[in-house]
Amino acid sequence: MSEGINFSDDLGRCVVMVGLPYPNIRSPELQEKMSFLDHTLPKTEGISAGKVFLENLCMKAVNQSIGRAIRHRGDYASIVLLDHRYSRPAILSKLPMWIRGSTQIKTSFGAAFATIRKFFQIKNS
Repeated sequence: MSEGINFSDDLGRCVVMVGLPYPNIRSPELQEKMSFLDHTLPKTEGISAGKVFLENLCMKAVNQSIGRAIRHRGDYASIVLLDHRYSRPAILSKLPMWIRGSTQIKTSFGAAFATIRKFFQIKNS
């Protein structure tokens, strides 16, 4: 989503993230940064520093998109993270704590839709 767009409360009630928005791995600047980090910093839990940097860039984009729908304390929205990789602990841990606490993993469209429907019924009652 573009910077500068500001949805009023009733216009931004759902964000759907399809996949993980990784930056272009073929970018020469990104490859150089990752290479520098790999040669400068030690691995963390067996993962290279360049790969951690790439994952952090991806999750920054996810968190910025979530922030487009939830703008203040009294606001609410449904956030749909549509990719099985979001259920991985390493990815989940990079979501804000206030999102992690209410994250539910659903394996079918029907179950996810029912949960979203119930969420909005409660919010609108």
